Amino acid sequence: MVFVRVHLIKGRLSAAQKGELGAKLIQAVSDVEGLANNQRSKEASWVQFYEFEPENWYAPANLDGANPNSRIQLDVVVPQKLVSSPDDDRSTMGKVTEAVRSVLGTDLLPAYGPWVHLYVLPLDQFALDGRIPDWEGFRAGLAPVT
Repeated sequence: MVFVRVHLIKGRLSAAQKGELGAKLIQAVSDVEGLANNQRSKEASWVQFYEFEPENWYAPANLDGANPNSRIQLDVVVPQKLVSSPDDDRSTMGKVTEAVRSVLGTDLLPAYGPWVHLYVLPLDQFALDGRIPDWEGFRAGLAPVT
């Protein structure tokens, strides 16, 4: 299951780019979580795009004339059971950064952008249909077939 919020300046991405980026973000997080990116997983995965007018995104560190399109932030929300180590955390952040750069390119992004915030929720604070999932059963149902 994947839940990602993408914050960016309004009009930065076309509908086609949003579709491409959404698919790549779902694949990137699924890879780290050890889940198959199949129909069942896609039904439990969301990517939301939050678009802001440039004047509604204050960034004091930007120099006059800096391109506001470089402002990209991702919030990746994952259950603790599916990313269980600091290596998983780093891998998740790296893979979603690669996904963004593969769609947007690198010319407008800051040297180390985009900003990625990883929120790892404790096991008992993540629910589907109002229930805390049976994690082992859930993971088995979405595990890649080998």
